[in-house]
Amino acid sequence: MTIRIAIGCHSYVLGEGLKKLFKDDEGTEIIGIFDEGIDLKEIIKLQPDIILADLKIFRTFPESVPTDTVKILLISDDSWISEVERQLPELLLRGVCGILPPDADSDMLKKAVKIIYSGELWLDRKLLKNILYNVTSMEKKIDLTKKEKEIVSLICNGCRNKEIAQRLDISEQTVKSHCNRIYKKVGVSDRLQLALYTHKLWPGHI
Repeated sequence: MTIRIAIGCHSYVLGEGLKKLFKDDEGTEIIGIFDEGIDLKEIIKLQPDIILADLKIFRTFPESVPTDTVKILLISDDSWISEVERQLPELLLRGVCGILPPDADSDMLKKAVKIIYSGELWLDRKLLKNILYNVTSMEKKIDLTKKEKEIVSLICNGCRNKEIAQRLDISEQTVKSHCNRIYKKVGVSDRLQLALYTHKLWPGHI
């Protein structure tokens, strides 16, 4: 199935450059390039699966982005990466499913697109450091087993179920069962909410 991508860029040159990166990728289709002068509703009508946007463009988006039908992948640069770190929980709540670091190459870009299209979260490991799970704080609030703590730490390091299973030498189904119990104990329903919960435990670290 082809992944439909709309590119939102304040720079025409950058937008065209991003488009060329996907030129020979049979699994994706660039359906348009837009800037801050375009109403997001018009872009949504094109039915993109993913909107690839820089922060300047993202700031023009309304609060009510239909996150059930479209996912947002942010392109970062050195001038505002620290701002992203501070606003990460808000960005996630507004539909951002991935953030590319300033030094991302074409391979990382394509991988990020596939990951978030599959329903996973894509964050640079430098950003993930700022939302690592604080096990000590968690212990005071929630009674997690040693295995559950290991899984939480791996989740917050960006590991998917398959990788967690390999690292802990357990089956993917066992990982899923552990995750469901963790979500129930913490009071969340998915990995994204778990990351946001971590942010609450570490105020000022993001």
